[in-house]
Amino acid sequence: MMRKTWFLSLVAAIILTLGIFTFNLFGKDNSSESNDGVKQLSGKIDRVLKNQEDIIAKLADIRQELDVIRVRASRR
Repeated sequence: MMRKTWFLSLVAAIILTLGIFTFNLFGKDNSSESNDGVKQLSGKIDRVLKNQEDIIAKLADIRQELDVIRVRASRR
């Protein structure tokens, strides 16, 4: 009877340890996956902002060219 109790408590401890280890392992995977998603989203947002800055710079150049054209047209 004592051997059976000792064996069952050992099996229970092993199952409990494996359960905790598995829970911790999957918990870390989920958080790292969400961090990866956040990093990818952040990268996409950075690219969009960079594209907007480029577009704004091009528009400023176009405005300057239009001003030059207007000045030349007004001289004629």
